[in-house]
Amino acid sequence: MQPLRDSKSSQRQSDPYLDMVAAQASSAQPSSAQLSSTKVPTARKNSVFACLKEKIEAQQVADRRYLATGLPCFDTALSGGLAHQHVHLMVGPPNDAAATGFIVALLRAQLQQRPNAPIIWCSPRFSGQYGHVCAEGLWAMGLNPGQVIFVHDGHPARLLSAFEEALQTTGVAGVVAEYGVLARKSDQWLRWAQRLRRAARIGDSIGFLLGPPAASTGFESGWSVTSKAGDPDQKQDWRPRWSVGLTKSRKGHQARADIYYCPVSGRMHLARNILPETHPSLPFAETSCALSPAAAPAAKTICRDSARASYPHHYAS
Repeated sequence: MQPLRDSKSSQRQSDPYLDMVAAQASSAQPSSAQLSSTKVPTARKNSVFACLKEKIEAQQVADRRYLATGLPCFDTALSGGLAHQHVHLMVGPPNDAAATGFIVALLRAQLQQRPNAPIIWCSPRFSGQYGHVCAEGLWAMGLNPGQVIFVHDGHPARLLSAFEEALQTTGVAGVVAEYGVLARKSDQWLRWAQRLRRAARIGDSIGFLLGPPAASTGFESGWSVTSKAGDPDQKQDWRPRWSVGLTKSRKGHQARADIYYCPVSGRMHLARNILPETHPSLPFAETSCALSPAAAPAAKTICRDSARASYPHHYAS
C-alpha cells in the first residue's frame, strides 16, 4: 500500500519550467572565484582616495587666505602662513615683550592687505608683563596707532567676551587679546578656545591671543616667542631679535628660528642672514635731512614736536 501524495506538490517538483528558471538563476549568480576577480585592488582604492583628498585640500587652500610671515621655515610648516578666520596663540615668559613685538610685526604685514581696516586690541588698562602698548612704541615698530582701537577691562573673562565679539566683526584687519590668568583653569580655557574658534569663523579677520604659557588645544597654531640677545659687534643696531618657535600647527609640523625684525622695511629675517642696516646708528636728529621734500609735510603731521624728528621708517614704503 503506497502513501498518498499531494498532486500539486509533486507537480511543482516535476515542473520543467520551474527547473529551467532555477537553473538560469543559479548560472546567473557569480561564483566566489568570479567575485574575487571583480574586486577593486586595495592599492587602486588608496590611490583614488588620495587623489580625492588632494582635490579637497587644494579647494580648501584656494578658499582660505593666509598671512605669510616671509620666513620659509614657518610658512612651509603652516602650508602658506597664518590662516585667516582663526585664532593663533602667542605665549612668552613674563616681563618679556617679545611676543607683543612679534604680533605687532604680523599686524603691520596684515595692514598691507587691508590698509584702511582698524585693529582691535583688548587688554587690561595697566598690563606691563608682556609689554605695555603705547603710541610711541607702535610708531617705532612701524604701526600707525591711529588705526588701533583699544578695549580695556580689568576682568579677563569680560576681556575675552569683547575679543569674541570683535572676531565676529567683518572689515577688521586683526584682533588681539591678552588673557592673563584665565588659562590656569584647563576646563574653562578649553571652553573659551571652542567659543573663540567658532567666533573667528564667522568674521573675516585674524585673531591673536597673548599671554603666559597655555595649552594650544583648539587653536589653529601655537607660538612661543622670547627675546634674543643682540650681537656684541653691533651695539648700535637696535632692531629687535626674537627666538620664535612654532609649537603647534594644523598639520602637526613644528619649526624654530632666531629672527630679527627691521622696522624700516617691515620684514622679518633670519638672524643668520642679518643685513647691514640702512641707518646703522639710527640718528633721529639727522633723519629730517635724509627725507625727500615730498615727505617733509608729512613729517610735520606725524610728529607735532618740531624739536624731535620722526622715525625713518614712517616714510619707507
